[in-house]
Amino acid sequence: MRITTLFILISFMHLSASTRSQTITLDAKEQPLEKILDAVRQQVGFAVLYNAPVLRNARLVSVHVKNLPLEAFMQQVFAGQPLKYTIDHSTILIVGKAESPVIYQPTIFKGIVKDEKGEPLQNVTVKNTATGKAVVTDANGSFSIEGHEGDMLKISLLGFFPQERSLGASLTLAVIMKEDKSTLDEVIVVAYGTTKKKDFTGSFVNISADDIKKQQLSTVSRALEGAVAGVQVSSGTGQPGADATIRVRGMGSINASNNPLIVVDGSVSNLPLSALNPDDIESLVVSKDAAANAIYGSRASNGLILVTTKQGKQGNTRIGFDMRLGATSQGVPDYDMVKDPATYYEYTWQGIYNYMRYNQKYSDEDARQYASTNLFTANGSNNTGNGLGNYLNYNIPDGTTLIDPATGKIRSEAKLLYHDDWQDYFLKTTLRQEYNVNIGGATEKTDYYVSMNMLKNPSYVMGSDFDRYSSRVNLNTKISSWLKGGVNMSYSRTYSNAPTSYTGGPVNTNIFTFLNLFSPTYPIYAYDKDGNIIKDADGNATFDLGSGQTYSPYGVTKRVSFNGYSPAIYFDKDLTETTTDFFTGRSYLEASFWKDFKFKVDLAVDNQYVSYKNYGNNESGSDARDYNGIITETWSKALTINLDQLLTWNKDFGTHHVDALIGHEYNHFQTNNMSGTKYKLYSLDNPYLSNAVRVLSLNGGQSETALEGYFSRFNYNYAGKYYASASIRRDGSSYFRDNRWGTFWSLGGAYRISEEPFLKDNSHWINELKIRASYGVQGNNGIPANLQYAWTNTYSLSSSGSITDADFALAASTWGDPSITWESNQIWDVGVDYRFWNRFYGTVDYFHRKTVDMLLSVSYPASSGRSGALQNVGKLLNTGLEVEMGVDLIKKKDWHWSFDVNASHYKTTLLEIPDNMGSAELGGGYLSGNYLRREGDDYFNLYMYKYAGVDQSTGLGLLYKKLKEADMANFPDNKVGDVVTTTDGSQATRFELGTASPKVMGGVSTSLRYKDFDLGIAGSWQLGGKVVSRTYQYITTQTIGRGISTDMLNAWTPENTSSNIPMRMLGGTNYGSQPVGGSEGQYSDFSLFSAHYFNLKTVTLGYTLPSKIAKKWQFENFRVYISAQNLFFASAKKGLDPREPIDGATVNPFGYPQVREISLGLNIQL
Repeated sequence: MRITTLFILISFMHLSASTRSQTITLDAKEQPLEKILDAVRQQVGFAVLYNAPVLRNARLVSVHVKNLPLEAFMQQVFAGQPLKYTIDHSTILIVGKAESPVIYQPTIFKGIVKDEKGEPLQNVTVKNTATGKAVVTDANGSFSIEGHEGDMLKISLLGFFPQERSLGASLTLAVIMKEDKSTLDEVIVVAYGTTKKKDFTGSFVNISADDIKKQQLSTVSRALEGAVAGVQVSSGTGQPGADATIRVRGMGSINASNNPLIVVDGSVSNLPLSALNPDDIESLVVSKDAAANAIYGSRASNGLILVTTKQGKQGNTRIGFDMRLGATSQGVPDYDMVKDPATYYEYTWQGIYNYMRYNQKYSDEDARQYASTNLFTANGSNNTGNGLGNYLNYNIPDGTTLIDPATGKIRSEAKLLYHDDWQDYFLKTTLRQEYNVNIGGATEKTDYYVSMNMLKNPSYVMGSDFDRYSSRVNLNTKISSWLKGGVNMSYSRTYSNAPTSYTGGPVNTNIFTFLNLFSPTYPIYAYDKDGNIIKDADGNATFDLGSGQTYSPYGVTKRVSFNGYSPAIYFDKDLTETTTDFFTGRSYLEASFWKDFKFKVDLAVDNQYVSYKNYGNNESGSDARDYNGIITETWSKALTINLDQLLTWNKDFGTHHVDALIGHEYNHFQTNNMSGTKYKLYSLDNPYLSNAVRVLSLNGGQSETALEGYFSRFNYNYAGKYYASASIRRDGSSYFRDNRWGTFWSLGGAYRISEEPFLKDNSHWINELKIRASYGVQGNNGIPANLQYAWTNTYSLSSSGSITDADFALAASTWGDPSITWESNQIWDVGVDYRFWNRFYGTVDYFHRKTVDMLLSVSYPASSGRSGALQNVGKLLNTGLEVEMGVDLIKKKDWHWSFDVNASHYKTTLLEIPDNMGSAELGGGYLSGNYLRREGDDYFNLYMYKYAGVDQSTGLGLLYKKLKEADMANFPDNKVGDVVTTTDGSQATRFELGTASPKVMGGVSTSLRYKDFDLGIAGSWQLGGKVVSRTYQYITTQTIGRGISTDMLNAWTPENTSSNIPMRMLGGTNYGSQPVGGSEGQYSDFSLFSAHYFNLKTVTLGYTLPSKIAKKWQFENFRVYISAQNLFFASAKKGLDPREPIDGATVNPFGYPQVREISLGLNIQL
């Protein structure tokens, strides 16, 4: 009560001060009198009344005053004017001097207010700012208000952008208001229905069609990057059309799925988001907590993405056309690499010199001479051959060496014969094209939407592209007064040519391996002794395979790795193509009865057919060359049938509202696949199985899964203030045997404090303040395909003998456990939604997500003869805080500027694992690559060797070692547990080095509109966390023949004793990778970096032709724009992209960098 009184007192004080503040401060030079009077109106709040013609003969005014009383100011302004004024209370009346003051006779102005669809708007406030009078529109959107020509009307309605209109000679006004979708009356899509934003008790974010169209997207999954707090979006490839990986509120399972559930137009979908045309999407709703998702039972524990496609809108048929033409290039810069042969030769010479000088104890002169003489033959202890491979890019005089031993530099008389730039050859700027056409409209009973899309999206990488052709038909009709129905069908075909990468296909055909791993002395083409490209019999250039094609005076040329391979031949003659056909069909009937009841039947069918072809030529690559060409063709088919029956009840009892839902769902999923590989092709220009004569492999299979669920939901709200919701679902899944059925439920509630009279009546600046909370239990049956029969034993089939007399053999592949059941997520969420001064808005959420009965592989005793089986024995915890904030900086008719930022922090903790999974030496934990998994610790706890810098007296690299009891004899002055340094990698110790999880991640965006211009900017960012760069490990190697980072040029020398890079030495330790040798995962933090980054994701600048001009040209809307994606990227290390991993912390080496796209666009509505 005291706070309320204080607010009221402050308000009265403000009002009193305003009425007394009748002074003017103004600096104007030769301004029209009308502008001076507008300034008076704004500063003292008085109504200023006059007939517009009266001011035609008024003189320009120059005035410079500060805090001048109103009367004195008016006398100064009207001195010498053919006008006079009177002040009566809070009204100033202006008349001509020849006139006598008359009583002001206001004029009645009439108007009608409609929305963008042409529907009249009721309860719109129309206020005359000159008189202070206000009216509201009736059911027909009509209003009448007194005013005078020149008065300003302020028109406002919650849920729409306010407008200002000046009264003119016309006595009638037509006002069209644009919806403000950020406000509380926004209708959002939820599970099995829709609701108003203000009435929803769950945690969600809605991404509108306007947000999507500002971005240039090949797949809509990329629209979520940086757009939603608590949602992490990443991709290990820049391949066009590749879907991003999405994680909602962390990682909920180790062996089961972590992917959110996708629901398209109300039906669960198994199709990738890349199958959807982004231009067809009306909204994306990301739903994050149990109150919103538990009704989907076993499938939405990892979050829910609700996709709604566009429908026809009321009015005449409208035709839309959107075209985008643009250029694609590399969006993430490369690591700084040594690219010129001279520097590389000198770098290699230095390593040989250091080895002979400091390891073999040669004199300086002898070491120099040895390094120059044996530049192409020296072999360190860690190499099997000299990495320069006899490649000599220079012509040098007979009897001399390439490197002058006195200087360690290329001799001045050496002449460069050849140097191929691999980046320039394989990476190009390409043209992206996209065209969208749609037709939509609605009558009183039927609405329709038809669209077509063509996308041709070549990448900047040779041989990489993505094409999509799609169409969609959405139709809804009111069959009778009580029955309506609809169909929703779409078809798309995609073509994808994707070069292999580290995460798919042979590494020896991955172009990024060649671009990063190869010495700049290696050529693309084959060269003769004079540096000329060698031609074949047809006059075509031939390519170097790294196995003797290029001439060298030192003998046969041979790369240190990937001998026999040429990426140029691979891209020219090989084929890696995927063709995918997607068909979706949805139909429904909905009957209304007993006034408040509806019954709906919804049938959805998704069909996906994938055809994959891979052809290897007979020139490059040992397998394909030995086989005289090799061809693999694979096809797979996936069919999903989903049937829903829903009964809903919706009723208002005065200020009480209730709605309820009961339903049944049946989901059937079936896959079929077949794959064949043949070799020895008759014609190398005909890459089909029928053209090959020998079979290498032939496989096929089928799998089916089914799920059935019964569910119910109940929502209640009182007076729009108090909300309660509950849901329950019972699911049965074919993934389990003995424990097939599971029950999942949720409870939620919300309290809109802003609707309480003590705030609503006294704190007008609080537009919305809602507290909500929810708790629920959800399941996860997302068991991967290779584990879907984990409840039973599986066997592999083999045979021996001849074709006519074959013997079959069965061997156990995996051991099953029939008692396994659902992983369960126990999720609670507390959140606050707010909007202040109708300008500041946001959401704060805290979540606690505990996974129990997590499936982990449990080992059996060796005596059992079993290796292990999945059991429900693990627990995992995700906790986090999410914040979304925004502000409408400017909200005017011609100006609108908003700014939004979101941030989230979460932590994943391993709570429980089986006793026999860990070891006492690791505190009960176990090792997984670079991680130490231990109960009670961060799941992404890094456990690596620790680089200690350089011994500045010797130039050797140092690693840390923690002393054990066995070390005491060599360290008598130390005690067990002390940390010392060592140059011997085999003696190094692993240490806990923090978490790979980011401390904070989020996004930022701003939207600016001035009259007909609009500007949208969006970015994503991340702070904290750590990431291992395996590419950096490779390019900081001591191995001759490998590509090297320019960082290595700053290596320790006797003259450079402050370097953190060890002395370059042939055969030296690779401190960035395995100091001990052996398997991957034994890395040091030499290649460990902060995972922070910032990506300028989208910049769009557009211009919309004024409506009056557009309609003269027969256009409903005409807009041109320029859009850029991934325009700028920065991270802790140039070349490092921490967005690649999602459930781990090691960036795959030689990955496909993200694409930058800049396009010009045209959008037309007829």
